[in-house]
Amino acid sequence: PHTRMAHIGDPVSILQTLHLSSHSEFEGDSDGEAEFTIELSRPKRNGEHSPLIERSDQSSGEDENRKYNVFEDPEYSSVIRSAEEAIENRVLPQRIYQGSSGSYFVQDINQSNIGVFKPKDEEPYGHLNPKWTKWLHKMCCPCLFGRSCLVPNQGYLSEIGASIVDEKLGLNVVPKTKLVHLSSDTFHYHLKDRVVMTTKRVVANIWPDSIGSRIDIDWPKKVGSFQMFVKGY
Repeated sequence: PHTRMAHIGDPVSILQTLHLSSHSEFEGDSDGEAEFTIELSRPKRNGEHSPLIERSDQSSGEDENRKYNVFEDPEYSSVIRSAEEAIENRVLPQRIYQGSSGSYFVQDINQSNIGVFKPKDEEPYGHLNPKWTKWLHKMCCPCLFGRSCLVPNQGYLSEIGASIVDEKLGLNVVPKTKLVHLSSDTFHYHLKDRVVMTTKRVVANIWPDSIGSRIDIDWPKKVGSFQMFVKGY
């Protein structure tokens, strides 16, 4: 920051043109004229690009993860904890090859299916849909695609909404479905993200006690719908 000296002339005009910071100081010179020192701060960033809520730097990694996947339903919370535990122990979700979107069977530590996860960005018109035939539909002949009437990247919300309506009406015909954040090696990520992650893990393996201890080698979490698995259907 720069410091500027000024004589007090018209105080109103000065205050209209300058922003006095808390570090402004008034001084007197030998002629008896009052002077003040104004510390000008640099202009702030455009508020349009500033976050509404500042992220605390003191929060631990565990607290950061706990922001996600918190539910009032004990049964559903237990299922999600089982899924997270299984992924940490390398029991990874398996992609379902039927259908038009990237959806995954999620398993527990015993490799039993406990849910179906459908990431938002892997939906039929999502930019990370792993099924290239749907990309051809979108680019070449969208009129022949049976789901062209759907709003892109909103299918996961439709499934969650159906579960909420079913619960409110007491019909019990839709499996419990909620908004969940998960990450896994088997999800479809962009090529550049895979290159970056591969580089991070190589570095972490070479220098595990120095650089490796400070590198985040977890994939970014994906948001999507998690529907509890129903057996016997």
